[in-house]
Parts: sequence; structure tokens; C-alpha cells
Amino acid sequence: MGQTIPNKWKKHLVLVEFGLKKREDLENEIHRYPAFHINTLISDIERKLKSNPNSGIYIISSIPSHDCFKLPNVCIASLEDLEVFKTNLDNHFFDKFTEVWYCKKPFQNGHDVITGRIALDNRKGLNTIQYSHTVEQVWNCSHREIEKFNKNSNAIYLRASRESWGRRYHIDALNLPSKEDKARVINGFTQIVRGIESHREKIEGFENYLKELEIDELCLEYMFSQKGFCFIDWDTSNDKKVIDSVFPAKEKSIY
Repeated sequence: MGQTIPNKWKKHLVLVEFGLKKREDLENEIHRYPAFHINTLISDIERKLKSNPNSGIYIISSIPSHDCFKLPNVCIASLEDLEVFKTNLDNHFFDKFTEVWYCKKPFQNGHDVITGRIALDNRKGLNTIQYSHTVEQVWNCSHREIEKFNKNSNAIYLRASRESWGRRYHIDALNLPSKEDKARVINGFTQIVRGIESHREKIEGFENYLKELEIDELCLEYMFSQKGFCFIDWDTSNDKKVIDSVFPAKEKSIY
């Protein structure tokens, strides 16, 4: 008998529901295991690291049944990292989590991997006081670098904002290791803007649905690599309310 689908998986399926991601792509990107198969996940990543080292970072996520915000993530870039993860596994892991996942952030020489998020704020009257679209992104590192970015960070970082759809972005912050990187970084930002704009109708459909739930703020996470642009997650002020509205009935997972 299958276990109840964790809310984090339902959260990813919301992107599918609103046409912001294909289910096939989602299932190819995220590898799901029951928590009691954690050793199988470790063995699978170990095999991939041995056969194709230095090709990217494997992100392992521990998934509880109900929570879906700020879940534990571990970045694995080497066999040593994997061994540390295995050694540090909590004795109560199986009590706290029902699934464990991994996805791979690919790295390839000569190709940037850009990870970022766009925050869209539709509170009434907002456009009269501040920008309603804000983009933040980093190059070739974990998206968590956005949250802990400061003036001493080494990451390539860009923040830009605009009043609404159809308006030009203003670059509010730009952190570069050297001036020679500026053209490449601006070009990457332009690619991201095109990717977001190509999904405008679907994003607005999602926003309109959220308004019916009295939710006026949406943050969409994305990634851009040699494979192209894609959305990878979303956040609101009340994700559980959204999930329960889109998926009101209990569903079973199939492994």
C-alpha cells in the first residue's frame, strides 16, 4: 500500500497544474525514494560520481509528509561529501522523514548555470510606492547563496526590479569578480528575462488563482543552464492553503 504523497511533491505538481513545468521534466529532474531506501539513493549517487565526476552538484533533500518550506538540503560535489552525509545521518531520520530525493545541478565548462527567483507582489496600490517585480540570481553556485549574500560574498549576484509586466528592469545590485564578467552576466540576465516573459500568460493565470485565495505575493524559483530555462519551485505566504486548494483529495504515491 502506497504512502500519502508528501506536500512537497504536491507543491511541485502545482507548477505542472499551471503549465509552468511538464510532469515528465519534473520526474526526470527529481529522483524520489522512500526514506527507508536512503542507502539506495547514496549508492546511486556514488555510482554517478565515480562514472562522471566534476559534472555537477547533487542536492539531497529530506522530505517529511506535511512540511514543505525550508526543508533540509545537502549539496554533494564529491565522494567525500557523500561519505560525510552518510556519517551524519540522524538516528531519528526515519521518524522525521517519509521520502528522500536528489536532483542534479549540472556544471559544464564554458556554460553558466544561473539560479534565481522572481518575486511578484500584487498588493493593491503597490505600484505607487515601489517596484512589484524583483529578480535575484546567482551564477554557478547554490541558490542558497541568494539568501546569505552580503558585501563580502564571492558569488556573482544580480538583483533587478521593475514596476510591472512590460516595463524595463532596473539593475539595483551587481556583484562581479571582475569587470570582464559584466557582458556575460548581463547576457545571462537577458536570457532569464526572456524565459520569464515567455511564461507571462501562465504566471498571470497562477497569480489570478492566488488572488481568489486572497494571496497577493508569489515567488518563482528558476534555473538556466545549457538545457535552457525552467522553473523549479515557488513560494507564497501560505503554501499549504494553495496545495490544499489545488489537491483537495488524498493521493497515493507510486515508487
